[in-house]
Amino acid sequence: MLIKFESKKAAPFIMQSQIAEQILAMAGQGGRTEGSISGDAISAAIASLEKALEQQRGIPDESVDEEKEGPISLGARAAPLQEMLQHALQINSYVMWRPE
Repeated sequence: MLIKFESKKAAPFIMQSQIAEQILAMAGQGGRTEGSISGDAISAAIASLEKALEQQRGIPDESVDEEKEGPISLGARAAPLQEMLQHALQINSYVMWRPE
């Protein structure tokens, strides 16, 4: 299953649900494959995600990019969501996600 992320004035993107759920949990939004955050919750999600990613560094990721045959870090996978959260915070908007 895929999870689609959307926000006002930002390009939507999709992510595999297994990875999306892990990243959402790191952002304090775990246990939900559909939801949204706005306002102060975005600041808290950014802080939680950054802290979790910092702790995650150094732990090898078993995901492999089939073209490069090398691991893709969780930080790289979380980057689109981090950028969307930052953008939503700047324009006082929202981020929402749902199964695609």
